[in-house]
Amino acid sequence: MHQTLDPRLHPIREDLAAEYLRDKVKASTFSKGYAAQISAGIVPLRRRPADEAGQDTELLFGEKVTVYEEKNGWAWVQNAKDSYVGYIKTNSLSREVRHTTHRVKALRTYVYPQPDMKIPPLDMLSMESTVLPLKEEGRYSQIQGGGWIFTDHICSLETKAMSHVDVAYQFLGTPYFWGGKSSVGIDCSGLVQVSLSASGINTHRDTYVQETNAGFPVNSEQCSEGDLIYWPGHVAIALDKENAIHATANSMDVLIEPIAHITERVKIETGGTGITAIKRVSST
Repeated sequence: MHQTLDPRLHPIREDLAAEYLRDKVKASTFSKGYAAQISAGIVPLRRRPADEAGQDTELLFGEKVTVYEEKNGWAWVQNAKDSYVGYIKTNSLSREVRHTTHRVKALRTYVYPQPDMKIPPLDMLSMESTVLPLKEEGRYSQIQGGGWIFTDHICSLETKAMSHVDVAYQFLGTPYFWGGKSSVGIDCSGLVQVSLSASGINTHRDTYVQETNAGFPVNSEQCSEGDLIYWPGHVAIALDKENAIHATANSMDVLIEPIAHITERVKIETGGTGITAIKRVSST
């Protein structure tokens, strides 16, 4: 029974599991957990409670989580937005869960101790971080939790980008970074998740879950701008029938590349497997 649930998406360990899974899994103890919020700009979510552990994704400022365990400076959490489970440093958490009304629409923006760009910043927030502005002074907004950000870099949560393709274009040249979902570094499924989120579409984090759950299938002849193209372990956003934008470890950045080139490379890497699905997504 335990093995049927993905531990990356369900808080399951042999010694501890979420209370809501009591009837579905076996564990020594169960925890109801408590609500918390990410209070640092970009937070690695790791597979184990150790700095050298692999990073599966990142959590952004303002994201809400449920904390099931705190131990030795680490918290075992589940992200509310995409259900991802892993370990983060406890000093990146706030037990005060703020109601956020705005999101960062710029690729990234600095948080200053005062409304003055000449003062060394406190932190940096990435696109799709969420904030609660308290007041404005000049061209800056003070946010709950401390600090000031450039007002033009945020918008209301209700304001969405017209197209996830337009959002993805902004990431061109961003370094490839496994588990990343910011303009500091991003991977293929992170680029898709952030781009869709900015345009009002929530999706899962990993390619294997996205491929199963995102949108509806179309064939290669129907493929058009915005469609998501999946290969084993990889995803790109179609620009037309011939080209796509994606984050790739081949060139270690986000770039535009012919779909045929991506397919041939993946076939070599996978022993012959090409495109596995083309999915069309919509905010309506």
